[in-house]
Amino acid sequence: MKIVFANPVGAIGGAERVLLTIFSALLKLQPELQLYLIVGTDGPLVEAARKLGVRVQLLTLPKAVSEFGDSALKDKNKVLAFGILLLRLITILPGLGKYVWEFHLFLRQLKPDLIHSNGIKTHLLVALAGVRNVPVIWHIHDFYQSRPLIGKIWKWISASPNLGIAISQAVAEDATAVLPGLPIKVIYNAVDVNYFSPHFPAVSSSEVPVRVGLVATFARWKGQEVFLAAAACILKAHPHLNVRFCIVGGAIYKTRGSQYSEQELKDKAFDLGIADKVDFVGFQEDIAEIYRWLDIVVHASTQPEPFGLTIVEAMACGKPVIASQAGGAAELFTHNYDAIGVAPGDSTALAAAILDLLNHPEKRRVISERARQTVSERFNDKRFGQEVIAVYHYVLNRKQNSCCSLMERKKVGDR
Repeated sequence: MKIVFANPVGAIGGAERVLLTIFSALLKLQPELQLYLIVGTDGPLVEAARKLGVRVQLLTLPKAVSEFGDSALKDKNKVLAFGILLLRLITILPGLGKYVWEFHLFLRQLKPDLIHSNGIKTHLLVALAGVRNVPVIWHIHDFYQSRPLIGKIWKWISASPNLGIAISQAVAEDATAVLPGLPIKVIYNAVDVNYFSPHFPAVSSSEVPVRVGLVATFARWKGQEVFLAAAACILKAHPHLNVRFCIVGGAIYKTRGSQYSEQELKDKAFDLGIADKVDFVGFQEDIAEIYRWLDIVVHASTQPEPFGLTIVEAMACGKPVIASQAGGAAELFTHNYDAIGVAPGDSTALAAAILDLLNHPEKRRVISERARQTVSERFNDKRFGQEVIAVYHYVLNRKQNSCCSLMERKKVGDR
């Protein structure tokens, strides 16, 4: 079976880590699969995919197309947002048309059995490329109803995909509301539990600060400002506490206006008077080692999270996690059993949860052990690979049955 995956960027964010897990899981189950990846920008994803045995083709998106998006306009007036996007769309049309043609030619050359699109931009590109008689699967990592333009576009091109894979029940419900005719299958993301695994230091010291970290891209809804506000609250009440607050990640996407810069976040820390207690670690390729280095992992998204891969990865590494309990993230853990849930955007509640774990190391230990067990049972990559393969066979069998049915009707018509 020849499967072509399409991903908008070569940087590695949550959706790209899921993609790499798919590659690894599929090739473990069926090494004979031929996997191809078309990617729109260069970056570490290219080399990581190649190391797994995936054939990668870099088809560089024009800069204006790469930066086009509506995520920065979610909270703006709908008429204004639509006007801004319409103007941007007009400017990218020439470059987009040329790119779609190149995309189309490459797909025709590969002759895939199935196309698996892993991002909003590639959903659109695959639809516009118009490769006939090839089943298409959309991997749905986002909520579409909250986007000012995406929901309308998807209704125009809803005939393109044969099936959608939703990463949580919350995402499935949202996608069904936007695309009521599209079959949706929920497949929870997974992690390699051998790579994301605990490491317990041989010696601990009271002189070493407790490290509390938020691991996320710099998207404005990932909650870095909430995390910093919580840190300021703790340090104001306990100025001599031996703790470091760590912000791990960077601005990896190209969409204009959707992300913080590192300098903006440093300025926020300075304004809060905690700059000397905050470490900016930057983007890290070996993310499992970062989780092991941290003592408490915080997920602070201010909007409902489609899934929350950081939560599962950190839990797999045996770390106590404090997470915004909304959207798909709320489906991943049991509050006060294998993680701690707090209301999104509530810096006071987040500060209280962090302080509670700082003051109770035994509670941290118990939650960490339960977290590792939960991920090993529910979010392992073997289960993931089996469910993805089952979806592929389902879509291909539907296509085959449809073709057979069409041929039978043709024979009857010829008699």
